[in-house]
Amino acid sequence: MGFGLLLVGYFFTSVMPVISIFSAAMLLGYPLISLGLFRLCPYHKRFYYAFFASLPAPLFGLYYTASSLVRAGVLTGGSFLGGTAFAVVEWLYFVYAFVLIALVLWAVASLATQMELFQVQSAAWRNLTFLAIYQVIYLIIKLPIPHAAAFVLPITILRYLCIFLNVWLFFRCYRFILPEGSDNIEMPPKKGGN
Repeated sequence: MGFGLLLVGYFFTSVMPVISIFSAAMLLGYPLISLGLFRLCPYHKRFYYAFFASLPAPLFGLYYTASSLVRAGVLTGGSFLGGTAFAVVEWLYFVYAFVLIALVLWAVASLATQMELFQVQSAAWRNLTFLAIYQVIYLIIKLPIPHAAAFVLPITILRYLCIFLNVWLFFRCYRFILPEGSDNIEMPPKKGGN
């Protein structure tokens, strides 16, 4: 059931906040991701890294939820919800989200290799490559260079492509690697101790 929780949690944290008022979904999504990763830890040690990296994530969810409620006029907030503070949190989250998803994809690729599911392994590495390309292009368009606005549409498309590919990968893992009710399956022996 770990991949099912990871799938739902990722949907709540990556798809729903596209509309800022739904940022509150992050408050539920990140704990689901953490719980899913915790349940996957016995299957490969690299899920431990992703699990521990996911623990601070609800703090970002709380911040973005409060910020969206202030923007919607539901709450009145202090300066920590806007301006420079918001820009700093945006950059911190930009780096943090990349590291977290990179660790998850690394763990998925490692588990797929261990189980000799090479299509899933390739998909995880592909998603990580696309995510890295997105991060680099995003950094480039934030630089004060001419014609940076021309990259806005391609970077938006690439962002949604990355999200879709990760949702599809986690669904495939849920469906084919560890479907519901398979918590006690026997894993094939590890090769090379990794």
